Amino acid sequence: MVDWIRARARDSEVSLSMVALVVSCVAALGLGLTTWVPRALDRDVGIADVEPGLLEVAQGARGVQSLGAGLSVTLYDSGFRLARDSVVLADTVTRGAPVTAATGRLTEVGGEQREVVTSELPFVRIDAVRRVGDTVLYSGVVHDDDRSLPLRIEFQPTDGRIRMEAAVPGADMVAIHLDWRPATTGIAPVLPERNLKAKAYWVDPTVVEQPAFTWVLGTDVSIGPVQVPRAVDLRQDGRIAAHVWGPRGVVTVTDTPRDPVEE
Repeated sequence: MVDWIRARARDSEVSLSMVALVVSCVAALGLGLTTWVPRALDRDVGIADVEPGLLEVAQGARGVQSLGAGLSVTLYDSGFRLARDSVVLADTVTRGAPVTAATGRLTEVGGEQREVVTSELPFVRIDAVRRVGDTVLYSGVVHDDDRSLPLRIEFQPTDGRIRMEAAVPGADMVAIHLDWRPATTGIAPVLPERNLKAKAYWVDPTVVEQPAFTWVLGTDVSIGPVQVPRAVDLRQDGRIAAHVWGPRGVVTVTDTPRDPVEE
């Protein structure tokens, strides 16, 4: 009888331990879901993560090109730098391609717009540079392992601003990749007037071409052309991607200092 009582006691202890373990696991899972799900939903706004590939630059295309009035664009092996005299206005993403071309379409799910990217051409090769008046034109290709499309990147001075246009005939969407800088802050009404860190945003389609954001460099950045769907993606460390649905995307950098807005 004593042995039977002891066995039942041991069985009860095991059962209680198992129940406690299950309760702990359920509680941990619930806590994890309450923190992970909002983050996942916050990051999933229907904007695809379009990652830049490698950049290859021909020797003859490298170097500084003057745009007048102290403005210049310089192409390094690591990417483009836009500057006024010795002051940096913007950089394309370092150690990566400044442009990604994509095919796909826009769709609606639950009344919200979403990007559906079916293929990407993430690698860029820049072969040559030439001047047409004050405009500097770079030519090359975007490609993957199997196919390529022609690429033209044009830099033009406009009233003290630098306008960068990346054109890829045959692409459904062009993403221009900029190097991340601290205090990247939206400018209303194009984007929310707060720190844009670690999120992606659709550009307000009803707004004409106006600055979308500013950053610690003290410059304003516009995204065009207008009247096409556009988005800004800051979810990945070290880069800001401007998505433009069409065969060309435009980024205009204006040297207009602003006070960053804290979130």
